[in-house]
Amino acid sequence: MYFPIGWPKVLKNVGADNQIIKQIVSNRDKILFASLSDDCLVVWYCKPSVPVVYHKRSTESIQRLGVNVGVEWKPDSSMICISTSEGHLILYNVEGLSEQTAYQQYDPPTASLRRDSAELFVKEVIPSLQIQLLKEVLVWDGQITRMCCISGTEILVCTTRAHLLRYRWDGTQNRDYCLDLGRIPFSINQQVSKGNFHKKVFHGKLYCYSLLFNY
Repeated sequence: MYFPIGWPKVLKNVGADNQIIKQIVSNRDKILFASLSDDCLVVWYCKPSVPVVYHKRSTESIQRLGVNVGVEWKPDSSMICISTSEGHLILYNVEGLSEQTAYQQYDPPTASLRRDSAELFVKEVIPSLQIQLLKEVLVWDGQITRMCCISGTEILVCTTRAHLLRYRWDGTQNRDYCLDLGRIPFSINQQVSKGNFHKKVFHGKLYCYSLLFNY
């Protein structure tokens, strides 16, 4: 259970005034978080909450791959994966520029507005990041409904055809561990009963399974 502490902060999303934010995901260390809209990806620094990287997909990319649907971080924060409405995965490399910082704090020239104590400065160094496109992957098994990072090397992708697909962060599919839930039989007691499966499709997204038992 989580409880909100302190006053809320209202942040203006960069470059997406008329777009709805579809998802906000923080990295594993809770230092950075990504906000996703239809065609924009913004990486923010948490404390203080300031934008670090802004990336907008081109019109040609939107027409070819579809709008953004979901976003996921790699555990070491070195990559970001975006899923699209047309069943594609877009992989980006996130590189830190060690020689540069995104923000520098300076005191104003007016003496009355200067800070007397060094503790009033933000001591955390806000990194300067760069996003580069690595690969575009087409998922052939229907549209993507959900995805999550299950390890440091793989992403689990769920599709509208009841398939669970595992993709590596280099864009290749791990076929040995992919599952088709429509082909998996279920049974309560494997000793005396035999399970069969029956698949139903509800609006192309919801898959229901009724269990039939033969004694």
